[in-house]
Amino acid sequence: RTLLGEVNEHITCPLCRGYYVDATTIVECLHSFCRSCIIKHLQVKSYCPVCEMMINSAKPNIKLDKALQDIVYKLVPGLFQREMERRQQFYASRPGPAASATPEQRGEDTERIIFSPEDVISFSLEYADMTDGDSISSKSSDSNECQTQPAGFRRYLQCPAVVNISHLKKFLSMKFDIDSTQ
Repeated sequence: RTLLGEVNEHITCPLCRGYYVDATTIVECLHSFCRSCIIKHLQVKSYCPVCEMMINSAKPNIKLDKALQDIVYKLVPGLFQREMERRQQFYASRPGPAASATPEQRGEDTERIIFSPEDVISFSLEYADMTDGDSISSKSSDSNECQTQPAGFRRYLQCPAVVNISHLKKFLSMKFDIDSTQ
């Protein structure tokens, strides 16, 4: 299992030394920074702070890096929630700028689903038997004999967001009495 300290250098801004916020990448050299950090830097200097490659100061070619930002939010527990709360507080006291800001900038991002380790997720499971489409065979919880469930039979599961896929796979194979090597 990878520790956060091992990937820290790849998810922190070289300018502010904090985790990326609105990760932005310089297209010419592909170095990434916090959006506010690189914009402040480019107002004073016209080169990349890492490799010193010249950047057009009139029209810098920088792009938001949503993939990198999502990685940061998923690796750092609670960062997404704290950042959204910080943005909501900021725009609550400034209704003028809030009107022109996007929902994500205002901290109202509903499209991203980033779970923190203490979150609980719920989902439904439906086993589709590829050999017989009419019934599902599963172990009864109070006996060792198999009972047949109608097609479309669902089970509901609630588990911590940090549960390993291998644990889910093992649980499902036991619950539906299937070979775990499949």
